[in-house]
Amino acid sequence: MADSRQMRPKSRTGRPSKQDAEEAGNRIIETATRLFANSGFAGTSIEQVAATCGAGKDTIYRRFPSKVALFEAVVEDARCRAMKKLDGLKRGNGNPLEQLEQLLRSFLAINMEPELIALKRITFSEAVVSGKGGPIPSEPDPLMEMLVEAVQFAQAAGFLLQGDASFIASHLIHSLVSIPTSHAMLGGKDFDSAESLNAHFDAVWNWLLKGVATGSA
Repeated sequence: MADSRQMRPKSRTGRPSKQDAEEAGNRIIETATRLFANSGFAGTSIEQVAATCGAGKDTIYRRFPSKVALFEAVVEDARCRAMKKLDGLKRGNGNPLEQLEQLLRSFLAINMEPELIALKRITFSEAVVSGKGGPIPSEPDPLMEMLVEAVQFAQAAGFLLQGDASFIASHLIHSLVSIPTSHAMLGGKDFDSAESLNAHFDAVWNWLLKGVATGSA
């Protein structure tokens, strides 16, 4: 007769697998992203995130010791997703100036996504209210680093005048991307359509080229 102990199913004990842990972490981040974007920073609680994604509150606190830490993780996840979208454009099609234009157009499209607009609005509003820089500390921005590299590439190929690549990149990002995204953060509707967004980019890009491009452009 077979030992009855051998016929009993083994119960799962111990820590979850790495894959389970990653899936749980992703579920928490995805849920928190939606709640922060829809309800704002003050209107979202760890309890709401736990109830919505089906994770225990203690589970979330083990991963993210505070709501600020959770929001930082949400922003970092959004940044990583943006980097993946832009990765193929580091050395895209066309000459270096055309690649720079493609990169900036992609920057603009990604930054105008409603979810990112909402996260930017939270960061800005919390900074104003707290006076301490908001829930996200300042740190090197990999997206900006990518843009500086693209400017340097265009300079090396003779398509842009020599100069401080970081300075040029900051003005490009401000004129082409920050203006419409800031307008959207404040509730403006001028750039809601693809046509208006493209018209803004075309006008500003052509104007900027007259000031920074060489005769090779």
